[in-house]
Amino acid sequence: MVSHTRNPLKKLYILLFRNVNDRKVFEDVVAHYQALSSTGQKNPSEQNAFFYVSSSEWNLYRFITQFVEINKLPKAVLLLKDIKTSLMDLFITGRGDHNHKFEKIKHILEFYPNLQYTLLGDDSQHDPYLYENICKIFPVNVMAVYIRQTGNSKKEKTVAALKNLEGLNVKVCYFKNSSEAIAHSRSIGLIS
Repeated sequence: MVSHTRNPLKKLYILLFRNVNDRKVFEDVVAHYQALSSTGQKNPSEQNAFFYVSSSEWNLYRFITQFVEINKLPKAVLLLKDIKTSLMDLFITGRGDHNHKFEKIKHILEFYPNLQYTLLGDDSQHDPYLYENICKIFPVNVMAVYIRQTGNSKKEKTVAALKNLEGLNVKVCYFKNSSEAIAHSRSIGLIS
């Protein structure tokens, strides 16, 4: 979902004055997520386990589930942060401490140790570094890491983190458009 995490005023405007039908999904994200969800399944009604781990708070649960349904994204377990209680928290929603995201992902991998995982995120906050830390703990469980480029150019620190992941034999893709991620997923056999 296009969330404008780097622009707090625009984010607040969208939270207060836009409804779920007005929110945009990045082009080709639905196709990529659906392909990841169904890969390796013989029965079209079966799906791979999908988890949405977000820095958004639980008060956005209904909004996010409606967004997933409207855009035909794969159904998934949704893991969010505790609800914030002050007006100032509205300005920093989705930002701040990302330890909860690390802990939630770590818990998933510990709870389902025999599964293989693909981690998807962006470079607007801490995803590349969180995923780097996860892969250091679970190098055989994470098959690939996908990081969406949110600005006009790639970030050096993100490139460095992804290079470290390649050293752990994790496939990485730092992309601007989801079509690049889809092509990468095909090239490594993640989707057909």
